[in-house]
Amino acid sequence: MAALSKSIPHSCYEIGHTWHPQCSWAVLHVTQSALAESLRIYGTLYLVAAILRKRKLDYYLYKLLPEILQSTSFLTANGTLYIACFCILRKILGKFYFWSPGFGAALPASYMAILIERKSRRGLLTIYMANQPDRIDVVVYGKC
Repeated sequence: MAALSKSIPHSCYEIGHTWHPQCSWAVLHVTQSALAESLRIYGTLYLVAAILRKRKLDYYLYKLLPEILQSTSFLTANGTLYIACFCILRKILGKFYFWSPGFGAALPASYMAILIERKSRRGLLTIYMANQPDRIDVVVYGKC
């Protein structure tokens, strides 16, 4: 139990964004990657759903693109805000603690990202996003 109160004496570069030593560049890289993946995921998902629901031409012309862009913004913001909160929290605290890389960074990032998504989807996303800090702890610490 005493180990949980110990700090982790590594920088965010050593733990979180090993591909670039500067936090700002790491955030930019994550944003770029998250945007590309989000467009691919939500573009395919919404298009297939619209085809299966046999939507009218009006939907494709006026509603499909805004829905894709809003959901893409949510997922991109979640990834971007996570790495940003990860670095900001480390700079504020001076080092990592057992809770800061996972729960400490994911909670504010998820909350801010959920506010971007449509109100009708927020409830389900809140339940889904509640598991993310635990998954991040497994990745960072290797817990099983």
